[in-house]
Amino acid sequence: MKLSRRSFLYAAGIGVGALAAPGVGGLMTSHTGVETSTPRGESLWTSEIPPLPPVSPLENDRAVDLAIVGSGYTGLACAYYAKRMRPDWSVIVLESHRLGSGASSRNSGAVSTAYRGVGTNGMTLRGYERLMRFIEEEEIECDFTRGGVIELYPSSRQAERVRSSLSSGQKWISASELEEGMHTPFYAGAVENEEYSTLHPAKLVAGHVRAAQRLGVDLFENSPVVEVKGGKPAELVTPKARVRANYVFIATNAHTPRLGLLKYVMMPVHQYTFATRRLTEEEIKIYGVDRWNMRFERSVLPVTTHVTPSGHFFIRIVLGYAGHNSCEWKGIGRARNRAAEMFRRRYPWISDVELTHGWHGVTGHTLLGREIACPVLGENVHVSAAYNGLGVMPGHNNGYLTACRITGQPEPDISLLSGASGHIPIPGEFYRSLIFKPFMAVAAPA
Repeated sequence: MKLSRRSFLYAAGIGVGALAAPGVGGLMTSHTGVETSTPRGESLWTSEIPPLPPVSPLENDRAVDLAIVGSGYTGLACAYYAKRMRPDWSVIVLESHRLGSGASSRNSGAVSTAYRGVGTNGMTLRGYERLMRFIEEEEIECDFTRGGVIELYPSSRQAERVRSSLSSGQKWISASELEEGMHTPFYAGAVENEEYSTLHPAKLVAGHVRAAQRLGVDLFENSPVVEVKGGKPAELVTPKARVRANYVFIATNAHTPRLGLLKYVMMPVHQYTFATRRLTEEEIKIYGVDRWNMRFERSVLPVTTHVTPSGHFFIRIVLGYAGHNSCEWKGIGRARNRAAEMFRRRYPWISDVELTHGWHGVTGHTLLGREIACPVLGENVHVSAAYNGLGVMPGHNNGYLTACRITGQPEPDISLLSGASGHIPIPGEFYRSLIFKPFMAVAAPA
């Protein structure tokens, strides 16, 4: 019997829940801090856009109304909306590396109308429409495309179960149609998924940067926050300066536990993406990669393949958990080899095409698959993290909702955000390495 990713992680959580009881969950957890010197290699997405103009690191102490840690979709959206709601406020964003160089420019480019663990509802649809409005109003050219997404099932047993329980309006794609249309005999069937659209992640994050700068938000890169101190005002410590802020927003997603926040309810999970050289128009037609241009393989640890607007075809795989909530992954060479082998098994014709781009990424996860957005360290320090691999729209929308919460803007959807309570606790480092690393290794698709 195959489990969904959410069911798998839930089962794992039940199995280890007792270990996370008070006084036990923290056993064998060493003190670890923010990883400040980890280099971030360039993704294919960022290589395709003009480099963002560099901004200076923070070198002098500041006192501000709102300080945001993290320059991805979430942090920049919060800065943008907070400055629109309170133009008189001083708003700054602190980034540990280059602006937008984290998960926001390393994802697959999938945009859903849903939140992971919540599904599609009124709040998520409003979040999706808000992102679309932002793209239109800020005139961001990010190759947004609706549809063209399918869910693939490698197992005949799994495919038959899904085919026999299709909802009204869902379209089933047979194995023979997949083999003809995608030139692969690997899959037993698929379902078209209208929930997803696609876009160019780096172009979108660059649009967020420009929009925030246009409103007067001060951005600082190469300025890692190594400590967050609660209080009124709160204080952020960086290697060269300190910031005292009336409000703080932590938008560091997978990196959040290294700051000492949410470390018992979330953890980072690593991915690796491997892409072909740019395919010719004839190759794209022959291999059918523009038919269903994004493809999700439904397994415990999902596999994503996608053809970019520029004609590169890539595979994105889950690598697993790295000890001590690290956002570094040792053995990138092995990850490249594994991704290449998985690529060839699914699409044998890949052996005839050069693989030229590879990049690593990390996402934040909870055992129930729900995001976390709530105050921490007092009512003036807020956090949003753990998008469970589905962060484009939820990240932007949580940035907006947090801006509303901080500035006092009435917004009913704030009440629908998931707080830190109600999540299955994740045990300490000893048990994480004992349980999650083997679980993910066993669950990884062939």
